[in-house]
Amino acid sequence: MSSYDDDSDQDNYAGAYGGYDDLYDDVMEEAGYDAWDRMEEFDYDEETYLFEFDPFVEYFDLLKDDSDVVIMTYQSLLELAEKTCQLLSAWKLRASSSPCNEPDIGSKDDKLLAAHVFGLNMYQICDEERDELKIYSVAKLLRILGSEDEVFNFQEEVNQVVKFLKNCLHDILESCLPPLPDPVLRILFSQLLRVKGLQKLGQVLEQEPIKMVEKDYMDKLYLSLAEVYDHLKVVMFNITNADSTESTWSTLIEINITNADSTESTWSTLIEINITNADS
Repeated sequence: MSSYDDDSDQDNYAGAYGGYDDLYDDVMEEAGYDAWDRMEEFDYDEETYLFEFDPFVEYFDLLKDDSDVVIMTYQSLLELAEKTCQLLSAWKLRASSSPCNEPDIGSKDDKLLAAHVFGLNMYQICDEERDELKIYSVAKLLRILGSEDEVFNFQEEVNQVVKFLKNCLHDILESCLPPLPDPVLRILFSQLLRVKGLQKLGQVLEQEPIKMVEKDYMDKLYLSLAEVYDHLKVVMFNITNADSTESTWSTLIEINITNADSTESTWSTLIEINITNADS
């Protein structure tokens, strides 16, 4: 039985292609820069906070101590929904300043392809390449969702989720306080939201069996939105060179948009029914 030999593979590769160093030099010469010298991020801008936000890191930060149970909160849900709206608003700003003609995604600039090959993001490339990436991101999302109207419709759906979550948080806060004038309650609510002071608030529903259903909906909504945010963030800040991924991405985004929308709708109905029952 022959044994696997790493050295022989390297020798064969070097003989056939001129060696790793020669191939690397050829790619870098074509790209116009040395990728290994471009790994550090620099020149952050007004969109950086959206790039740095990772919904899945935030999700696992909600793990209960010494367990694998995630304690989802309305404040975390609201933060993710608002960040998703802000990411879409950043895309709209790019679209408003993008050239009218849609860039040819099938024949992307070589430098951008090199950036993708070496896993670089927007903050690891020069200003000229960043401008090209922004133009590319506008066309990419249009291709994935179908049209500008679809992007706007999607943002409106997420806005409705934001409103729903704010209403839930407002109702929970109001139930924890003595009667207050509406203006005072609104100011208090806004201040607590700003400093993330509502993270430990409980749930809308009080009956234990139904509370479990509410927790399940909260978790599903978060994960659906997190998937959408993650894909949108790649469109905005990274280069993908495989057009075949667009149909997959489109399907994933549509599925998670639908999941988020239907979850919020069912959840809202469930809450309204139980609040009505409690009042009666």
